[in-house]
Amino acid sequence: MVFPTVSYSRDTPAGYPGMIATTEPHWITSMIVGASSGDIPFGRGVIYATAEDTVALPAAIGKFAGVAVVDRTLPFANGEVYKPLDQISVMKTGSIWVTALVAVAQGDPVYMTPTGTFTNVSNSSANQLIENAEWASVTSTTNQLARLRLGVTK
Repeated sequence: MVFPTVSYSRDTPAGYPGMIATTEPHWITSMIVGASSGDIPFGRGVIYATAEDTVALPAAIGKFAGVAVVDRTLPFANGEVYKPLDQISVMKTGSIWVTALVAVAQGDPVYMTPTGTFTNVSNSSANQLIENAEWASVTSTTNQLARLRLGVTK
């Protein structure tokens, strides 16, 4: 009998997009992905859709609803996304891992792009400021994992 080769790294990743980052108090609500929404990857920002208690992946600036939290109970065939009409967990306050599009520093403001990704770049024509949010970790380059803190009171 041949045993598969197993390899372990000494370095465990800090997290992954959509993972709850800390045990600090958080508020997560259940909603439904709107029927006309695209697939929503874990860790992406979502906006309110037209029907009550529904959200959608942004295609333009809209009313920020929160960040899509990982749900490991979704069917394997979904991949790492919520599909239209799925029940979705949306973080409203708390600390969550997301991908930072550019290098960020602790305390930087958070802007959501029209595709639901996050940056610290204003770009007033496209990106929208997420009120009461800040970057809670530091990255050194583009597309790195970073902690995003929602519901910050300053």
